[in-house]
Amino acid sequence: MEKAFIVNRESKLYKDIKKYRDLESEQKKFINKFFKEYDIEANTYRITGDGLINKPFQEYDSNISLYIDPTENDLKKYGKILNKQGRYGLRAFRKTSKIAKEFTKQCIDEQIVINLWYPRVGDYFESISFYGCGFTIFENEECFYLRVESDFLKENDIPEGFKEIKLSDFHIAKEKFENNKENN
Repeated sequence: MEKAFIVNRESKLYKDIKKYRDLESEQKKFINKFFKEYDIEANTYRITGDGLINKPFQEYDSNISLYIDPTENDLKKYGKILNKQGRYGLRAFRKTSKIAKEFTKQCIDEQIVINLWYPRVGDYFESISFYGCGFTIFENEECFYLRVESDFLKENDIPEGFKEIKLSDFHIAKEKFENNKENN
């Protein structure tokens, strides 16, 4: 079954997406500050750690890692303390390096969320919470438009703060959104 919704500001999904975006923004600001402090030029990075998702780590023994796609200058400055290229083509700073230890310390001291996780849309529907679903979501005029498709989605499954709309209305709104995006 395929259904479309307007997800209003009062819904849990809307609030969770906004929270995710705020955490992501904080993480990016922190990374930019750290990179500037250590004169790291890389544009691509990844941070990981052993801990909860969407919550800051509390302990220094959290196995936080910083991976970068180093520029030529980064390789000149940090080549000896970067591990070999690994997953996603990125290189991690060695755990024993001063920069890795300082990164971990600052992440914990500044309560930076390491493991960001985008809300799983299926979790907001009773009938598909344990199953997968396909979805399209975009923000428009202080709400989200959401299209959900799942073999398990039931007709009467409408989460609180969601307003069911016609699929044609969803596609019209999506087209307007994409046109506005192209023109800006």
